[in-house]
Amino acid sequence: MTEGTDLKYNCGMTPVSVQPWESGFRLVADHLRAMVDSLETPHHLRPRAPVSWTPRLNFYETADRYILCVELSGMPREEINVWASDGVLHISGDRKKPVPPDSCRDVGVHVMEIDSGCFHRRVPMPEDVRADEISATYRHGYLWIVLPRSNGPGSAE
Repeated sequence: MTEGTDLKYNCGMTPVSVQPWESGFRLVADHLRAMVDSLETPHHLRPRAPVSWTPRLNFYETADRYILCVELSGMPREEINVWASDGVLHISGDRKKPVPPDSCRDVGVHVMEIDSGCFHRRVPMPEDVRADEISATYRHGYLWIVLPRSNGPGSAE
């Protein structure tokens, strides 16, 4: 990943209508999947803490690529892991809890809505992705992942 690199892509995307219940259903499905995954491996064999939250993402499509935008504010880019395996894109890491600057021991909390802890997001990739050419850029708290399409303009096929 390179920090601060601008992504250029065709803005003439086909708008996709997502019903509010669909995004809520996806969030519940992601949490259930994480719970099932955590049950498959005994606790003492897990290499890291169980998944505790799921980062939000947007998935875009152009004629020659797919683009994912994952919201990961507050994370150093070195602590974000991205890899592809068996047609699935994996995004994982561990976001630390935010603490007030120059905090003392007697800080009270009124509202705590920012998610923290381990996460592992799995995104099934479309079949026409050239997995060996996937690139990622982290900028201003957003992880941008570009998935080139094999059937897009300029492809070898």
